[in-house]
Formats: sequence, structure tokens, C-alpha cells
Amino acid sequence: MEEISPAGKKHEVFTAWAKEQGVKINAVGPARIRGRGLGIVATRKIQAGEELVKVPVHALLTIDSVRNDFRALHGDITVHGLLASFLAFSDPEKTSPYAAWRATWPTFKEFEDCMPILWPVEVTKDKHQDGEDGYNFYAFRALPPAIGGAWGSTRNFYIDWQGKTGLLHKQEEKLKKDWTTVRRVFPDAGIETYTHYWLIVNTRTFYFMPPGVKNEPPQADRMALCPFADYFNHADHGCDVTSDTSGFTITSDRIYEAGEEIYVSYGNHSNDFLLTEYGFILDENRWDSLPLDGPLLRQIHKSTQGRLNRAGYLGNYTLSREGVCYRTQVAVRTQTLGNKDWRKFIEGKENEMEEMRDESKADYFIAVRVLDGYADEATKALAGFAKYGSAFPEYPRSTLKKRWMQIAELVKEAYDNSINDLTREALGRFGGLGGLGAL
Repeated sequence: MEEISPAGKKHEVFTAWAKEQGVKINAVGPARIRGRGLGIVATRKIQAGEELVKVPVHALLTIDSVRNDFRALHGDITVHGLLASFLAFSDPEKTSPYAAWRATWPTFKEFEDCMPILWPVEVTKDKHQDGEDGYNFYAFRALPPAIGGAWGSTRNFYIDWQGKTGLLHKQEEKLKKDWTTVRRVFPDAGIETYTHYWLIVNTRTFYFMPPGVKNEPPQADRMALCPFADYFNHADHGCDVTSDTSGFTITSDRIYEAGEEIYVSYGNHSNDFLLTEYGFILDENRWDSLPLDGPLLRQIHKSTQGRLNRAGYLGNYTLSREGVCYRTQVAVRTQTLGNKDWRKFIEGKENEMEEMRDESKADYFIAVRVLDGYADEATKALAGFAKYGSAFPEYPRSTLKKRWMQIAELVKEAYDNSINDLTREALGRFGGLGGLGAL
């Protein structure tokens, strides 16, 4: 069990304030957990099915908490952007009721340490060194492809220098769009202050459908800050979180001993998503996955991509601990089968002999053109950290190195579980799995 200590005075004040707002708290409390920061722990033995926290609707901070004239200034800004503007720049009298709560939120400096969107450029951008021919050549990419949206120089992938498909770029664009609106409303406002509260909203909100609202806000923008419930840390499985017109309820999923940390799940997310959106990765994550769109689509002709699109199978290719997804299998078979046999595959009309033959071809393509290149990418990244890592801040260095090790392990596990003997023998002639076996 983790070593825990009291959360501190401001958290005691906030807990008392939350109870005054009608938040019901049973058998749990905030605590400092060594090596993990703040979290929720059991204050006594808890049985499965116990209601631990109940937050009434009137205690939530939602779009309805923002007065109409303030909302009108921002036009059609996202709910995310509006809530951040409200917390950052609204009349202090309007936000003063939340003072005890605000005092418990992370500081900007804490976000700088853990959030990739605030990391220095030497971490998030490409590193180069001078080549003997006088040109710069690629050394390594610190960010994994899912986050940075780009691949390094591998023997099987084209180099993508744009990075516009990565999670980080998409997050940066969302912040930029919201800030553009807010800056027009408050021309003297500082972007650091706004970014701080934008990240508060980003990391601490729960999915929430306002009572009586059917169509607005849009699906991706239904957000609520939920007092006290936002203390819970994430795991790939945890307590049940439900919401209805009365508010949020968190119910224990199993027996917990006194002093044990209690988690909720933010959803079925990969570690790349968790790092980008929340600033951490899990040591064990059953939902972890890797994107395969980059290495696959760069090898598929545009006309064939059109065929995949018409069939509903273009993009969203992933690798998980179960192996590559079915969508990936469909895309790969455009490269290993003729059109007639490909149609038989997606229509489920192959006989047993055809299935065995086609699976062998697909496995070989996946190993040589996808897994081998991914392993090569991980090998180069880890070598890059060994050479340049000392120049990085401690948290990005340790977290990204750990993430690349997870990627390497995930790729090798998929390789070991799915590649048949014939493909393994063929790969041996090409030097194996990108040097991954040496890791």
C-alpha cells in the first residue's frame, strides 16, 4: 500500500466548503500519496457498492454558471474556452464563491512540468545535427507518433515533417482557436493566465449533459467541473461514475482497505492520449494502443484509399495488446490480395484454406512493413534519449523514455503473439524486428 500523508490545510478547507454545497462524502478523503501527488483514499474499509461521493447539480461549475452577458461577449466559443475565460477574467465577485476550490487546483508551474503543450521546444520539436555533407539530417523524435504526429527516418516509412495529425497539434489548435476569441474580448489579457485555466478545465472536467438540454452544447463540449470528485485519479478500471438530472454519483467497484487509493476511469484511453490531455501515463493500461495510419496509408495508393473509404475502412488503424485491429487487416489485404479476393475477405466468404493463405500473407506484410518499422522507430528514440536526454527536463525525459519502452514492448508482444513460423523465418533474413530484441 502506498505511503500517504494529510493533504494539507487548504484541502481541509475545500472539503468543508464542498460539504456546504451539498456534496455528500462517505468513507473517503483527499491525501498526498508518495510519488503520485494528490488522490482519494479510503478512510475506513469500504464494501463494494457503497456510495462514496454524490455531487448535486447545483454544485457543479458548468456553462450555466456563467452569466448571460459574459457568455454573449464570446460568441460561439466552445464551452471549454468559455469556462476558462470565466475563471481567468470574469469579475472576481462572480468567481469568489469558488475561492476554496480554486486554491486546490494545480499551479501553472505544475502544468509546465507535466503537460506536453507547455514543454520546451527541444522536447516537442525535432532534434537535428550536422551531417558530413553539410546538410542537417534527422537524429530522433522525442514525442511518439500519436502525440507528435510525425515519424522518423525508418527503412519502411516516409518522413512526415508536418505533425498535423498528432494529438498535441490538435490540442494546440483548440487552445489557439479559443484564445483568438478571448483575446478579442479581453485585449489586455495574458495568454499564460488563460492557458492555465484552459488546462484546469481540460484536466478536471467530467462529461455532463445539462438537464433539459437535447442538442446543445455539442457532443464533444459537454463539460462540468465537479467539486471534490475531481480529486480522483485515473486507472484503466475503477469506481463507477454515473450522472443524471440530480448530479454525479461515484460508487465503489470493490472492497477497499483503509488507506488504499481509490480510482475512477476517465475512459478507454491510450497512454499517448493520457499524457497529452492529462500529463501522465499508466504503468499498466489495458486500453493502451498505437496508431498505424501513418505507416499503412503511406504505402497504399490514393486510388486504393478511395476503395477503402467507399467500403468504410479508411483510417483509424490501431495496434493493441490483442494485435492489429480488423480495420488494419482489411487495409493490409488491399496490398496482399487481388480485388476479388479482398472482397471475399471483407464479405466473410473465404474458405478455411483461403483464410490460412491470406493470413500468412497479411502477417508477413504487417511484420515487415509495419511492426518492423515501428520497432526501428522505438530503437532510434531510445538511443536518442541515451545521447541527448540529459538536456531535457526531468519529467519529460523520464516519462517519454518510459513511453517509448512501452511502445517497444507493445510492438514486440504483438509480433511474438501474431507472427507465424513462416513469417518469422522470412524476417530473420532481414535482420529481425528493427533491433528490438536488443532492448
